[in-house]
Amino acid sequence: MNPISPVIHNATDAYVSKAGSPSTTTAGTAATPKPGTPSEPADSVQISPEAQRQVLEAGRIALNRMAGNITADQASELSGQLASIHKEIVADKANNGGTLSDADAQAINQLQVELSQQIYGDAHNGAPMPTGGAAPGYAVREAFQGGRIVLNEKAGNLTSAQAKPLLSQLSSIHQQIVADKQANGGTLSPGDAQTISQLQDQLSKQIYDAVHDVSA
Repeated sequence: MNPISPVIHNATDAYVSKAGSPSTTTAGTAATPKPGTPSEPADSVQISPEAQRQVLEAGRIALNRMAGNITADQASELSGQLASIHKEIVADKANNGGTLSDADAQAINQLQVELSQQIYGDAHNGAPMPTGGAAPGYAVREAFQGGRIVLNEKAGNLTSAQAKPLLSQLSSIHQQIVADKQANGGTLSPGDAQTISQLQDQLSKQIYDAVHDVSA
């Protein structure tokens, strides 16, 4: 698996609580709309930017660990920093009536920027993260789905036996993306992009079903 690209932080992917209501305080909840809204893309409900970034960064850490781009010790340290940021978000909101003040939001943003840069540096032998540009949508969604899986496992919504095949499918989709890009001069053809999107839709539903105990 190739190194994970820097992830943009304005994707439409988001996550909601297991009960189905938006959540920005409980790490590890599921990234899908409520049941009964099949026409809505499975990863497209909205949450706060800081919560969204938490899921994306969790996915980047997990995917880089799976790819062998970072060691277990590095992944553990990065995950610890991610958890500390989450705790600070929760505490800041509790002290401000359920929302982040402008000053707190700025401080959280800075911590998340620093973590994002460290993830990239650890995965790229200390190289600084490139500025400008944006990762393609499929790469953002890939990181987001990785975050959904690992955070749901940490939250106890998925067992390790459930998480393992989901991560394996995520890895298989990544490998297909790599192969398709190599066969098409470094980019996905429209047909390949559509196929990848369908595979990611299927994986998103499988994550949701596993988290919510939905029978096939």
